[in-house]
Amino acid sequence: MELGLIHVYTGYGKGKTTASLGLALRAIGQGFKACMIQFLKGGKYTGEYITAHTNLDGLDIFQFGKECIKEDTQLRLDGFSRQSIPKNNHTMVRGVSFCGECRACFTINEAERQDTIKGLAFAKKTLASGEYDLVILDEICGAINQGLVKVEEVVELARSKHPKTELVFTGRDAPKELVEIADYVSKIEPIKHPYDRGIGARRGIEY
Repeated sequence: MELGLIHVYTGYGKGKTTASLGLALRAIGQGFKACMIQFLKGGKYTGEYITAHTNLDGLDIFQFGKECIKEDTQLRLDGFSRQSIPKNNHTMVRGVSFCGECRACFTINEAERQDTIKGLAFAKKTLASGEYDLVILDEICGAINQGLVKVEEVVELARSKHPKTELVFTGRDAPKELVEIADYVSKIEPIKHPYDRGIGARRGIEY
């Protein structure tokens, strides 16, 4: 990148992570290297995670969040652990079922806080290194709003990044401090969503 600018994708509509992945795809097509660091997310079943680890060179995804209980159960039933999943074998544990019964992945505890602290330290190191042309901090706004990280720490992280690294923040309710330092700010608002008609998350669309 000739000049590393800052983006914010916020709002309550679907598409913030999706938009950042679209930007990553465009950057990879131009020969750049992209990295997504996910906060508050730990499921290996998502399409983007599977693609990054099996089919797409140029995009690395690192997760610092609670792992999916359903996924852990399915891995054990299949005789695997998270450390022994074959590179090209990612079991689709959710299928077309609605994910919303246990809600375990939405609870905040001390383990989540520690994961976030580790993720922030990793992000700071990654951004300063210049190894990646594009770095996405997915759901960093959620981590701030949950009190897991201070917005001042994220602002400092942005200011200390490599000057040629493009940086993206995603998540609802982006703090004004992030909006102020950003060069691009997009607010995605919901108008209609299948959830309103009782249609749950669908493989390949929501995950």
